[in-house]
Amino acid sequence: MRKTSFGKMDQILKTDGKVRAEYLIFEKQGRGHKHPEYESFTVLSGTGKVICGDKHYNVKTGDIVTIPPHTNHYMIPCEGSEMSGLLWYHKEAPNHYLEKTK
Repeated sequence: MRKTSFGKMDQILKTDGKVRAEYLIFEKQGRGHKHPEYESFTVLSGTGKVICGDKHYNVKTGDIVTIPPHTNHYMIPCEGSEMSGLLWYHKEAPNHYLEKTK
């Protein structure tokens, strides 16, 4: 696990030289960024927010947020706590695609 500007992360799956899945621990707010593919984030522990373009989603353990390609986004744990999650990158929207799924 390596240190980041927001906490810690571990790349857990690579295919064809590309990172496909990561485990993240948010200790503080992440930085805004974009990807050319969909990104789905599952909250494994804690609570916080996912900022996706101009939308703000309150999230808790078990929530999934799918971020569309080329959309600025970042995560924020609740103050004084950590939020961990699994994220994966994919080319197509899931069949059940909603930006936030419970």
